[in-house]
Amino acid sequence: MWIRFLISLSWLVLTITLPRVHEQANGQTISFPTYQQIKPSHSEIIDQVTPKKLPATHGQVIITRASSLNLYDYPAGTVTYYLNEQPTTDVNYVKKVLATKSIVIETIAIEPPTESGKRTIRIKYEAR
Repeated sequence: MWIRFLISLSWLVLTITLPRVHEQANGQTISFPTYQQIKPSHSEIIDQVTPKKLPATHGQVIITRASSLNLYDYPAGTVTYYLNEQPTTDVNYVKKVLATKSIVIETIAIEPPTESGKRTIRIKYEAR
């Protein structure tokens, strides 16, 4: 009885380990994906449903959206920003104004580039 157990145990160990030894000998590795391979792109929209208890008679679901938008990746001198209809081409000034904690952005409109490659970005915000 013990001999059968030892034979079946050794057979089980060999069937599990031999394919891995063969892969290592041939230089093949099965690797877990890295963070860089699975992370979402910056422009990806992530939808979230807020966990909210609703009465059983209502089928209402509240959906919120978060999106990522980088307004500063354009080449220097090709963008004119309109902050509350005030034009500026200074990217650092725009970053400083929008980074203020009391600023709430209402709308962002990115216009397509003109034939000369110039682009207009209009941002309406409110200071609270």
